[in-house]
Amino acid sequence: MEVKTIQITHPPKHHFFGFHDLAAWNSIGDKILSLEVDVINRPPFPQELAGVGYIDENSNYIKLGTTSTFNFPQGARMQWISDSNQFIVNNIRKDVFACDVYDAEADKMIASYAFPCHQLHKNGKTTFSINYARLHRLGAYGYPGIEDFTKGDSIPGNDGIYSGDLKSNKNELLISIEDVANFPEKLNNKSYGHHYLTHLLLNPSNNRLAFLHRYPLPDGGEITRLMSIGTDGTELRCLGSGFLSHFDWKDDQTIFIFGRVNSALDAFRSNPLISIPIIAYAARMGKKFLQNLVKQKASINSGFVMIKDATKTEYSKVAEGVLTADGHPMFCPTNRDWIINDTYPNEEGIRTLMLYNFSENKRIDIGKYAMIFDKPDLTLSEEYFKGVEPILLKNIGEKNLAFTRSGLHCDLHPRWDKKGRKVAFDSIHDGTRQVYMIDFESLKIL
Repeated sequence: MEVKTIQITHPPKHHFFGFHDLAAWNSIGDKILSLEVDVINRPPFPQELAGVGYIDENSNYIKLGTTSTFNFPQGARMQWISDSNQFIVNNIRKDVFACDVYDAEADKMIASYAFPCHQLHKNGKTTFSINYARLHRLGAYGYPGIEDFTKGDSIPGNDGIYSGDLKSNKNELLISIEDVANFPEKLNNKSYGHHYLTHLLLNPSNNRLAFLHRYPLPDGGEITRLMSIGTDGTELRCLGSGFLSHFDWKDDQTIFIFGRVNSALDAFRSNPLISIPIIAYAARMGKKFLQNLVKQKASINSGFVMIKDATKTEYSKVAEGVLTADGHPMFCPTNRDWIINDTYPNEEGIRTLMLYNFSENKRIDIGKYAMIFDKPDLTLSEEYFKGVEPILLKNIGEKNLAFTRSGLHCDLHPRWDKKGRKVAFDSIHDGTRQVYMIDFESLKIL
C-alpha cells in the first residue's frame, strides 16, 4: 500500500521520542513530544543534556528545557498528563532521579518531583517507576549519571517497582525485586547474577501493571518472566516464562507479546545442574553449539501470543505465518482490533512498518525505511559505559552494546495519537534521526 510519510522534525539536530508504549501526541492532536540532541553515534554520557520540548502543527520544534536522563531506545519517558497540555519527563536533580512537569501552553516548567516516572496513571497524579541506575549497570534500558545503591545485591528487598503521588510528593516501594524473584516459589538462582524489572505498562483501565522480570541463567543466558500486579500492590501473577520481548495490552485481561513461552528448552537452560562445575565446563566447551541451538529453536518456536492476565495462565498463538518476527506493537486506542507494528532491519537494513487486523488476520505493509550502516564511536566508551558491569560488556560485546544504545540503532517504535487516526515514529532513513508521521484519516482502512 502506498502511504505518504510526512517528516515533522528536521536537521541539523536529531529528534526522537523513544519507546512504542506511550502516546506522543496530546489529546487535541496539535503537539507531539520530542527530545533533541546534537550527536547520535554513541550512547549518552553521564549528565549529558538533551533538549525537551514538542513539535507544533507547523513542524516547529519548541524547546522548553533539558534533561540528562535519556537513552535512545527508550527516550526520557515523556508523557502527557491526562488530557491537559502539561507533560512529565524524567531528569536528574540534586543527584537523584526526578521528573519535571512542563506546561506546553505557557511554554515553561512548572514543577519538579524527587522521583522518576516510567508510567503515569490516567488520573494524572500516580506514577510507577523503577531504578534506572540498576538497569544501566546491568546493560538494560537505564540512565547513566547516578550510582546504583543496590550494586552489591543480586536480588534486593529494598528496590523494585515504586508508586509515586504527584499530589503528596511521596514515592514508595510497591513491590521488591526479592518478592518478584521468590514468586510463586523460591528460586535457586541467586548465584547466577543480578535480577531486574523492566518494561512497566498499565492496562487500559489502569488498575493492573504488567512488567518483565529478567535474570541470568546457569548457562550464561537470560530468562524473562511476564508478570502483572494490581496498582495497589496486590495480586502479583506470573503469566509466562521464557524468551519474552515486546508487548501491549489488548484489553484489561489480555496481553499480546512476542516470544517463546514455557518451553522445554528454557526449562533445560534454567536447570541448576548446569551450574555444577563439571557440567558448566562441558557447557562452556559446547557453548557455540548451545548458542546456535537456542537461536534455531527460538526462531522456530517464537511468535506473537495472547496471554490471559489470570491466576491460571492461558495463552494462544496469534498471526502465525503473518507476523513472523519480533516488533514493537501498539494497539489502536479507539479500535483495538488493529495494531501498528514494525520489524527489525532485514539483511538489506530495511525496517517495515505495518498494520495488523486481528479479526481478519490481515497484515498491511505501509512503509519501508532503511537503517544507516555507520559504526558507533568507541573512543570514549569508558565514559559512556561508566557504571556498567564489565562482565556484561564482555558477554554482550562492547561494540554491540555501543551500537544498540546509540542513536544509530533507530527502531521505528510506532505510536498512535489518542484519536487513533495518526501514527508517529522515529527513523534514520534520510541520514539523520527524525520524527515522522502517517495520517490514516483519508485511507479508510481502520
